[in-house]
Amino acid sequence: VRFLGLGRRLISNVVGSVFTLFITFMVAAFILVDTKRILSFWRSLVPNKYQLRYNDLLKSLDKGLSGVVRGQLLICLLNGCLTFLGLVMIGVPFAFTLGIVAMVLSLIPIFGTILSSIPIVIMGLTISMSTGLLALAWILLIHFIEGNFLNPKIMGTSAQIHPAIIVFVLVTGEHIAGIAGALLAVPVYSILQTFFFFLKSMVDELEKDSAKVV
Repeated sequence: VRFLGLGRRLISNVVGSVFTLFITFMVAAFILVDTKRILSFWRSLVPNKYQLRYNDLLKSLDKGLSGVVRGQLLICLLNGCLTFLGLVMIGVPFAFTLGIVAMVLSLIPIFGTILSSIPIVIMGLTISMSTGLLALAWILLIHFIEGNFLNPKIMGTSAQIHPAIIVFVLVTGEHIAGIAGALLAVPVYSILQTFFFFLKSMVDELEKDSAKVV
């Protein structure tokens, strides 16, 4: 009964994670399709004398968010490659296909690893018990390396955010909003960081102008 309860909770969490990821991608797709109209609407609210500043802000936001996307895609690619190479060395069938699955599912923090490990371990067990256990150990090692080294370093470099802050932001996002929070934590922080530096630059310029007047 205890194991059945754990299994049900695990399945419920996995299904919820997949659903959240689907909704997140749907919203992102709608925003991307209608980006020009959204930006035009916000531009219409900005007075003419601040249009240049508005353009600078958009460029900074684009740079930060594109860095986040590049970093996440690179992490997914590395995850898939490491999975493929390890499974080939261990001797698990369909290593290439399983590597592709791991690459795609690594977009889902934590539960993506669980989802991708299930078919990998099953295919390993078709060979032998030791092969299945080795495959599981390899996946756990990749997850450890990704979570503690690759994710903070790559995302930090691409998005220009300190690795320690990346870890803190991911943990905080997951604690506040679960899977959705983990997915959106770094992009949201990147946006907030861009706004902070933008406002700081405006304040610095105003202080310089006031100093010249004095």
